[in-house]
Amino acid sequence: MLTYIYKAKTPEGLIVSGATESEKRQSVVAALKGKGYYLLSVEPEDRFSRTLRRAGHLGSGVKTREKAIFTHQLATLLKSGMHLVTALKTLSKQCENKYLASAVGHIHTNVEGSSSLSQAMSKHPKIFSAVYTAIVKSAEETGMLAETLDILGKQLKSQSAVHSRIRSALAYPIFLLVVSIGIVGVLVSFVVPKFIELFVNANQKLPLPTQILVNITDFFQELWWVALFVLVALSLLVISAMRDAKTRLAVDRLVLKIPVVGAIIQKLQMARFSRTLGSLLNGGVNIISAIKTTKATISSQALAVQIDTIESEILKGSSIAKAIAGQGHFSEMLTNMIAVGEESGMLPEMLLEVADIYDLESESAIDTITTLLGPLMIVVLGTIIGFVVLAILLPIFETTTMVH
Repeated sequence: MLTYIYKAKTPEGLIVSGATESEKRQSVVAALKGKGYYLLSVEPEDRFSRTLRRAGHLGSGVKTREKAIFTHQLATLLKSGMHLVTALKTLSKQCENKYLASAVGHIHTNVEGSSSLSQAMSKHPKIFSAVYTAIVKSAEETGMLAETLDILGKQLKSQSAVHSRIRSALAYPIFLLVVSIGIVGVLVSFVVPKFIELFVNANQKLPLPTQILVNITDFFQELWWVALFVLVALSLLVISAMRDAKTRLAVDRLVLKIPVVGAIIQKLQMARFSRTLGSLLNGGVNIISAIKTTKATISSQALAVQIDTIESEILKGSSIAKAIAGQGHFSEMLTNMIAVGEESGMLPEMLLEVADIYDLESESAIDTITTLLGPLMIVVLGTIIGFVVLAILLPIFETTTMVH
């Protein structure tokens, strides 16, 4: 596929320009002439222009909430009977986010040029994920695009709400951490050296806490670059190690065993698994394709490996509930709910309900941890500052005692 840049005059006399992808130039020309356009130019995009266009999209950010609003609006317009091309054109002018507006405009151009909606969206993977486009594709095949987009919009809205609450819950502990680092940095860099210099010049023997503080201060003042080098080296080592499949799998398995943290990660992953699988099945995707697509959304390799096993068991004729029951990282509640869904013929609905339950449990657990983190960080900060104050006051007390 090549990208062609065109400029044309509409039947009303307006000059329009845009970009569309096609295997042949003749296809682009035929599509544009079919709309009644008088072509001024149709040329393949050169490398320099393509590089600039792609660079312009680097760092483009579209929030989940904005994508949820777009999806819901598109579903509403389609339900009202509006044609897809017209709906996309309307939304491209209404999007407040310029990156989303640009993407929707490009999607409108491609759909207008006979591309399917899922194909057009797949060209913007940073905005519309593989899962999103897979759901849209299945909806197009089943003729339930408006209904599926409505469900997808609700799921994105729910996901955005959960993420927003998690960010809000973590804001205070992160603020305390930043303040703590800043206070300790100022004390060690500017305040402590002035006091320490007085004691050293007086040839006074320093107490152990004071001597420890002197050593820490000297290290950060003279050998800060060593600490920075070690930090960078360790970061690069961790990044390199995590690229190895076996190491990543071992680390993910270890993380899931960490008390509290492991349970929260597992619930978040279960919520994502349930919501994605439920949405795909609701959109008419067959179970094997849905499982494969769902696996791509799971960040934990420990769970991804077990999803492979689940897929194999289903291919052998097992039910989903039985396939999941043998996997250690999948909860008994999820297994039971899936079993009920399979028996009642309401599997997608059950999966989406489970996702909501796990989202609520994750929220509650994160709220509890962050509530405890605040006081804990205050205690840690108080301990550090108390140690610094003690290290400064001890020599003063000893000097006062000697004078008396």
